[in-house]
Order: sequence, then structure tokens, then C-alpha cells
Amino acid sequence: MARERVELFLASRIAPKKGERSGAMTGIARLCVAICFAVMLVALSVITGFEVAMHEKLTGMDAHITVEPSSSHYTLDNTPLTLNPEFEQRVATFDHFRSIAPFASRAGIIKSNTAMQGAYLRGVEEHYDSLFFRSVLIEGSLPRIGTPERKKDILLSQTLAKLLEVEVGDKVEFVFNSPDSPIRRDAYKVSGIYSTGMSSMEQNLTITDIRNVQRLGGWGEHQVSGYMIMADSFDGVEELCGNVRAEGYMMGGEEMWRTLSIADNYPQIFDWLATHDINGAVIIIIMLAVALLNMVSALLIIIFERIRTIGTLKALGMRNGSVQRVFLICGVRIVLRGMLWGNLIGGALLIIQHLTGFVALDAEAYLLSAVPVGFEWGWWLGLNILLPVVLLLLMMIPVAITSRIRPDQTLKYQ
Repeated sequence: MARERVELFLASRIAPKKGERSGAMTGIARLCVAICFAVMLVALSVITGFEVAMHEKLTGMDAHITVEPSSSHYTLDNTPLTLNPEFEQRVATFDHFRSIAPFASRAGIIKSNTAMQGAYLRGVEEHYDSLFFRSVLIEGSLPRIGTPERKKDILLSQTLAKLLEVEVGDKVEFVFNSPDSPIRRDAYKVSGIYSTGMSSMEQNLTITDIRNVQRLGGWGEHQVSGYMIMADSFDGVEELCGNVRAEGYMMGGEEMWRTLSIADNYPQIFDWLATHDINGAVIIIIMLAVALLNMVSALLIIIFERIRTIGTLKALGMRNGSVQRVFLICGVRIVLRGMLWGNLIGGALLIIQHLTGFVALDAEAYLLSAVPVGFEWGWWLGLNILLPVVLLLLMMIPVAITSRIRPDQTLKYQ
């Protein structure tokens, strides 16, 4: 214990002073560590934010898992699937299950008095998971669904409402065409407008009562386009999807059900997100290299300016290991102070971005209107542990130079 106290005391005495060349280099090294750590913190937070935001919005607009007939996948002439209460009960017993709800869908053209646009009409029943659309509702209210009297309400995206030049309370008309049936028309009242920030994806999705879509297709109340299934977490989607797929093979019978996860429905987006992980790893490696080079330079300058001190300490009986630890302590102090400032700078930038969204994105290219930020204690703690440990291990290389310094040479001319 006494030896450790001596090493700490010597490290504080050896620390560079103002006016010394090593003092300026130490400041630069500390600043470099702070900037590198802030960059890593921001990079990981943005990558996490992109993944969380995309997962939430994709599953909110679609579902973690969809089950539908194999012969029908967002086509004009959807083949109906017959509701199967036994299947619903079985799925509800699986791990990671959160909810299951039937849906009915039709693709057609939506018209206003001034414009028209291809659109996808999704009908849902009263027990569907409406939390997402409530969170992104910017005007009006959600459609009235499951009421004793069927309502002709419809929920539009902000992008689609601007294209059609309509507002809450206006009327729109859906036109449907199918190879096996005549053209069908149906009028709806705009009850609400939502915005997810994903303009290219939200543009064509509209929501209404499932009974409206069933009537358009001439279906009975037990016929739907499929099921939307939600998991309790994104990490459990693949396991739940596998169980649902196996159950669907047994329950579907002659209908041949198809089970798709959200990653199956949007493979290009998930491939794009996977490249972000690679980019994050590259950024961390580059920042570690930059911080290391600056720390090595700072330590070498400190060592060269303290050669006589090192010789004196060795002449007084201090061993090489103790001398090296003295300079490692100096290096660790520089790193920790730099990391403190890095946490403060990076954290401040992330908080500002989260509250204001001042760094905007092209929603057409990135599917989001602003750079998202996400935070997880796991990777934050890992980063705060990784950086000092890696730098400490690599700083042992320049510090090893002190073992080659001989007291008889450094003290000869004093």
C-alpha cells in the first residue's frame, strides 16, 4: 500500500507543468481523447437511434409478423383467409407474444376533388394495437372502429393528405378494380392525419374499419387478408416467427398460409441498417487509433523531459516496474480527464439533437426527417470501460522505454 501511495505521489509531481513542452502536448492529448470519445459516443447513439426508430416505425405501420394466404401478398385480388380461433389461442401461448389481430386490405386509387393517388386501404378491428398511430397522430382523431354501426372513417398520412389537398373532415373516394369483379367505389370521411417522418413509406397507407374492406371484397365477417402479430420485443421476433410459421403450416390446411417477419417484408432496409453497424465499428477503430497516437506522443515527451528524474529514482532503488507505473498513472489521468469532457460534450450534443432535431435528414433518402438518437446503458458503460483499458494496455509500449534508461548515464553530468 505504501508503494502505491508513493507511485501516486510521484505521478502527481511528474505531471507536466504549464510552460513545459509536455504540458502543451498533454493538453492536446486530453483534447484528442475528449473529441474521439465524443465522436464514438455520438456515432453509437445515432446507430442505435436509427435501429430503434426504424424498428418502431416499421412495426407500427406494419407488424412484427404477418400471416396471410400464400396466393395473396398485397395484390389487387386478395384471397381471403378464414379466421381460426384455435390458431389465435395457440399463438397467444408462445414466448415473446404480445398481440394478434386480423386485418383486411385492398389496393386501389384514392381521389379527392383535385388529385388522385395509388393507395393501400387497411381495415382493422377494434382490438388492433393502436398505440403507434396514436403517438404519430398530428390532427383529428383515429377512425371509429368496432362501433355497432359501421363508420366510413379513414386515417391518412400527412404526405397523402398534402398530395390530395384534403384536411380532417373532407371526403375522399376510393376506386378499386379487380380482374374478377367490376370497378367498385367507396367514399370515406377523413377522421385524422398522421405523420411518421417516413414520407416515402407512409404515403400510401390508410386505415379504416375492417368491415369496410370486407364489404368491398364481398367477404363474410370471418374472412380477412391475414393476421398481424406483435412480439414483446424486437429481439424475440425471429423465435416467435418460427413458432408461428410452424403452427401456420399445421393450421392452414389447404389454404397454405405464409408467415413473414418484418425483416422478410423489408429486407433492403434491414440490410441498410446492418451496414451502420459496420460503419460504427470502423469509426471506433479509427478514433481509438487517433487517441492512441496522441497518447503515445504525449507520454514519450513526458518521459524524455523526465529522463534525469527517472535516473534519480532508479539510483534511489526504485525498480523498473514502479517507474513504469508512475508514467502509466500519468497517462491514465490524461485519458480519464479527456473521457470526462468527452462524455459531457457528446451527451450535450445528443440531448440537443433529441430535443430539437436540429440535424435534419432528407426523408426520401433516409426515411427519417431528423437524425435519431438512442441510448443504452450497456454500450455506454462498455465504451467507458473499453477506451481506458485499450489505451492503458497500448500505453505500456512507450512506457517500457523507461526500463532502458540507466542512472549512471543520466546522472553523469549533473
